[in-house]
Amino acid sequence: MTKRFNATQINAELFWKFPKFLSENKKYANLTNDDRVAYMLIKDRYRYSLSNNWIDKDKNVYVYFTIEELRQLLHVGKNKVTRVKNRLIDAGLLEIEKDGFNPKDKKNYPDRIYLLQPEYDPTDLISQSSHVSALEQSGIPKMGTNKDNNSSDTIKDTDQWNFSTNNYTPEQVAVQNQDLLSHLGETLTGDKEAPMFLNKDSINLIAKWFSTPEGASECISTILNAANDSRKNAESQIGHHELYFEDYNNELKRMITNRLRRYFNKMRTAKDGEIKNPKNYLYIAMRNMFDKWQNDVLMTEKD
Repeated sequence: MTKRFNATQINAELFWKFPKFLSENKKYANLTNDDRVAYMLIKDRYRYSLSNNWIDKDKNVYVYFTIEELRQLLHVGKNKVTRVKNRLIDAGLLEIEKDGFNPKDKKNYPDRIYLLQPEYDPTDLISQSSHVSALEQSGIPKMGTNKDNNSSDTIKDTDQWNFSTNNYTPEQVAVQNQDLLSHLGETLTGDKEAPMFLNKDSINLIAKWFSTPEGASECISTILNAANDSRKNAESQIGHHELYFEDYNNELKRMITNRLRRYFNKMRTAKDGEIKNPKNYLYIAMRNMFDKWQNDVLMTEKD
């Protein structure tokens, strides 16, 4: 008998983000669904690349993604993966640079994979099929018009819709950031008590230590990457396995909070230059914790 999702399980799941242009932009209509999924999987690796400082001399981010890894995730053969990569290259969405043998450390390195930004028009950012047609069918008037067909309500000054920090004073930016950080949990999921896989204490802790929403978001992404990679490693060893954040009376969530406090304490007390990459340090700390958690859970289940 199949089980339905309950409210706590929804927040515990891990997701990939699928770029809408892959389906809605006509320039890429000839891509297959495997091509689109491959682009999504590769782009998801960028957060992991940032945590490992995989950035070239031109400050471009690259990923390492072997044919075997893609083959397993796409559930296809190696020849199919090669064709997928070639189609993405032909579409102008992918570049590959061969690293090969590095005489300095005497190691062979896999190819560097660079995703390329898509070509799109501003209208491509709006889902015409899923939003506009639905509004028209529902009888809801279009924005910027009234019953007299007067377009005077339309905002003509696009600068009013430019929310770059360049359009605000430093004082205004500080107030905006503080508001977003003080409501970080609600901003992320709309759930004040248990946003995403973190508890309220973890969210509040992150908000205290980062001065911008971007920094807080990167911190959360780093923790999520560590959890996701730990789960994938467990799956590669024992088959299908989920990392449940609600198990054992939320013990794992409390462990995340404690590990975060230890991390921030280390950042504050470490000597200058002792920790060269704070983001990578957080990833490793969280990854080790998730690995141990899963191992303990699996050993308990085995016993």
